[in-house]
Amino acid sequence: MNKKVMALAVAGAFVMPAAAFAQASNVQIYGTLYMEYSYSHQGAKAPAALGGASSGDLVNIDLLQAPGSEIGIRGEEALGGGNSAWFQCASTADLRGQGIVTATNSGGFAGTQGFCGRNSAIGLKGSWGNVFAGNWDSASKVVAAARITSDTGIWGVGPLLYGSSATMNDSNVPSGFSRRQNNSMHYQAPNFNGLQLSGTVSAPSSAPGNTTNTSAGKPRLMAIGAAYSNGPLGLFAGYERHVNFNPASVASLGQNGSAIAATVPNANQSGTDSGFSIGATYQLGPVKAGLIYAQQDLDTGVQGAVPVGTDATVSAYNLAAEWAIVGPHVLRGGYTKASNTKGNFCAAGQLGAAGTTCNIGNRVYNGGAGGTGATAWQMQYVYNASKRTELTAGYIRLQNDANARYSLGGLTAPQVGQNQDSFAISIKNTF
Repeated sequence: MNKKVMALAVAGAFVMPAAAFAQASNVQIYGTLYMEYSYSHQGAKAPAALGGASSGDLVNIDLLQAPGSEIGIRGEEALGGGNSAWFQCASTADLRGQGIVTATNSGGFAGTQGFCGRNSAIGLKGSWGNVFAGNWDSASKVVAAARITSDTGIWGVGPLLYGSSATMNDSNVPSGFSRRQNNSMHYQAPNFNGLQLSGTVSAPSSAPGNTTNTSAGKPRLMAIGAAYSNGPLGLFAGYERHVNFNPASVASLGQNGSAIAATVPNANQSGTDSGFSIGATYQLGPVKAGLIYAQQDLDTGVQGAVPVGTDATVSAYNLAAEWAIVGPHVLRGGYTKASNTKGNFCAAGQLGAAGTTCNIGNRVYNGGAGGTGATAWQMQYVYNASKRTELTAGYIRLQNDANARYSLGGLTAPQVGQNQDSFAISIKNTF
C-alpha cells in the first residue's frame, strides 16, 4: 500500500507542474496529416528542340503526395485589458519520410517548407483587432474560403486560378497570387456585423540586392482582403500588388513547349503586377456551393526607356459544390476554367518570330494568339469516418487548349495541347 501511495506521489510531482505550465502558457499542439495516392496519365513529352516533334509519351505514373500536411504549436497569453499576445509555428509534416526543406509546386516554383515554413507568426490582439508579423497567407487569400476543392496536390486548381500556390520568399514567383508570404506584416480588423477586413505588407529580406540601390531593391507585396458572412451566404474579395517582383532572369519555352534558353536577362524589376479575386459561397440545406473569379495583370516594365515585351492579363474561375448526402457520405465536385492569356509576360530577348511563346510556370504567353486556356473538372466521393478523419476517392481531368501546357499537381508539364487525368484516393486527419 505504501508503495502505491509513493508511486502516486512521485507521478503527481511530475504531472502537476506540467499541467500548471500548460494552463498558464496555453500552449497547444495541432496539425493536419494528409496522404494522397494517385495514378495518372501525363500525355506526350515536350519536344527537345524548337518546332521539333515530341519524343514520345510521358510515363503513366503513380504518386504519393502530402500537400497541406503540417504540425504546429501555438499559444496565447492574457496581458490584461482584454489584450493578449500570441504565437504560432507551423511546419511541414511529410509522412513519406522525405524531410521536405523546399517544395516545388506544380507550376515549377520552389518555396520554403521547413521549420515554421507554414503559417507562423507572433502578434498582439484585442478588441481593436489583431496585428502580427511572420510567414503567413496574404490577406487576399481570404477568397480561398470559397474554393471548396483543393488548392494543391493532384486535386489542386491553384495553378489555373492563380499561376501557382506555395510559400514564397520576397519577390520569387512574381506571377503567383496564392501565396504564403515570407517576411510579412498583417492586420486583421475586428469583426463588424459579419464583415472582417485584413491587410498585408511584406518587408524585403536582407538578401543581396534587397538592401542596395539597384533597380531590384526593396521588392514588396501589398494586399487587402474582405470577408462577409450572413447566415447561409459568404462573400469574399481580395486585391494584391507586387512591386519590384519581376525576376533578374527567367526560364522560357518556345513553340510546342521547347526550350529557348535556360535563363534570359531581365532588367524590368521595376514592374508592378496586380491581381484581384472575388468569391461567394451559399449553403442550401445539405448542399454548399462556391464560386471564385480571379484575374492577374502582369507588368513587364521597361529596360531603360524601352518597353520589355507586352503587359499580360489572364483570368480564371472555379465553380464547385459539396453535397452531404446522408450520414458520413458526401459528394464533392468542381469545374475550373482558365482563359486565354493576353499579351506576353516575357523578358527582353524572348520575343521572336510570330508564334514564339514563353512559359512562366504553368502558363504560356504568346502575345494573345490564343489557344492558351484550359479546363479541369473533378468528382470525389468523401466518407467522413469521424469528425477528424476524412477518406476520399475520385477522378480529375485536365484539358489543355492547343497552345497550353498546364499540368495536374505533382505531374510533369506535357507538350502543348495535351491532356492529363488521374484517379486518386486520400486520407486526412486533423487534430
